[in-house]
Amino acid sequence: MGTTTRAERLASDQSMIDGIQKLFAQNATLTFGSQTMTPAALVAVFQNRITAGKAAQTADTARTAAVKADVDVRATTGKTVNAFRRFVVATFSESPDTLATFSLKVPKTPKTTVEVKAQAQTKSKATRAARKPATPATAPEAGTTSTPAAAPAAPAKPTA
Repeated sequence: MGTTTRAERLASDQSMIDGIQKLFAQNATLTFGSQTMTPAALVAVFQNRITAGKAAQTADTARTAAVKADVDVRATTGKTVNAFRRFVVATFSESPDTLATFSLKVPKTPKTTVEVKAQAQTKSKATRAARKPATPATAPEAGTTSTPAAAPAAPAKPTA
């Protein structure tokens, strides 16, 4: 037999109460195992189990609601909290003791290796070569996208 759910256990306990009241209510005492109990005492045992099970269901439902509320609040306030943390770190980055007050640490600066720097330089040179930057003599005029058919001659500057 598989695992029974809380609802199934509660229903089973209620069925036991119903059976006791229907079939054993006229008996003065019942002897089973090594115990002797009255039907009313036996009903009380099952009723206590039902009460505890319902309390557990209520607590579980309340917990689920509380967890959902916590998740919702954290989702709506996350940006504000992260921005404030960044502000505190930026403001007190030179004071680790002050950051410790906020349970924050000074951020570690990444250390780039010589290999990473060499790769970056190689990539930069390749990008420049691919784009072939224009020299001032071959650069198009600002605001133009195509070469004009006949470029107007620039007026000569007067010399004094």
